[in-house]
Amino acid sequence: MITLRFVSHTGLFNWACTIAQYGFWSTHCEAMLPDGRLLGAISDGVKSRDPGYDKDQIKKEVFLNVRATVEQEEIFYAFIESQIGKPYDTWAILAYFYPSRDWQASDAWYCSELLGTALSECGILPKEMAVKFSRVTPRDLLLLISTRTEAGL
Repeated sequence: MITLRFVSHTGLFNWACTIAQYGFWSTHCEAMLPDGRLLGAISDGVKSRDPGYDKDQIKKEVFLNVRATVEQEEIFYAFIESQIGKPYDTWAILAYFYPSRDWQASDAWYCSELLGTALSECGILPKEMAVKFSRVTPRDLLLLISTRTEAGL
């Protein structure tokens, strides 16, 4: 299993992200590593963080288990760990309003795009989608993986 964390935080940025996602509550997502640490992209870049690093800001939090083979898990975790140290993709925020970028470009990451690309790398999501688009939001990622998760949101 690959465990993903979807979370909503307090603050103006998160309020704006909720509006941009048509009211969807999750404004951030990240992967839980096998050792329990959380790996994702936020304003200070792609990092592995201790559980509870944001506990004072959480409004809602859901962990989802994505069905995967052992080989898919290994590829997924190897990919996201290889991205540690890359910057946060501030242009991804502008793609909410101005769609003109490649959401899988690996020079900088937005949280859901890092995870979506990792899921493509390991074969859970296709590398090419049926329709070209310029962003993958937490809402989009949840919709894309919904058939591969345990029920119960």
